[in-house]
Amino acid sequence: DTFDAGPSENLLTIATSDSVAQWIIAPHLKNFTERYPEIRLRFLSAIWPDDFLTARADVEIRFGSEKQVGSNAIALTPNRLIALKSPSLTGPLADMPLIETVGTSDGWKAWKEKVGGDLKPTIFADSYGMALHMAVHGNGVALVSELLAEHGKQAGLLVPAHTASISGKEGFFLAIDETSPTAALFGEWFLTRILPQPYCQL
Repeated sequence: DTFDAGPSENLLTIATSDSVAQWIIAPHLKNFTERYPEIRLRFLSAIWPDDFLTARADVEIRFGSEKQVGSNAIALTPNRLIALKSPSLTGPLADMPLIETVGTSDGWKAWKEKVGGDLKPTIFADSYGMALHMAVHGNGVALVSELLAEHGKQAGLLVPAHTASISGKEGFFLAIDETSPTAALFGEWFLTRILPQPYCQL
């Protein structure tokens, strides 16, 4: 609070991970700000369940298991992990460097068990977003949530490194302050503009 000197009037506060802010929201945000120019936005970085206990936000996009963060929230889909790489990186998956996102339940070990291959990551990142950024620059193959991948694929920054995918034990969940009309506007925009595919209500 001491260092948070941002505005408070007519302000919508959104708590989410850098990965979601950079790879899902930012590519589309101009559409929202042009549609609702009177709404000011503040983004708070929050990744793990404990982060949301202290974040005072109108909109929360949480990451974790349904038991951890799914209360009064919408589960965002697809909830699969896919392997992505830069178009400049070529060759079979077994011959390419692998980027591991640490702190999640599923990774290349789970891929090996379900898909196969003697795969050992050599680069480790602490978020899906960082892993994607590493992959964009040709550093290796990132195994990340499919939910984060659409912009990178549409922009030609990322391509699939393999046709398979695996289920993720954790996922993203959208929670909205029902007393806030602006939060409801953002939630509707997020679900219809950014995530038009089916999602499920918890």
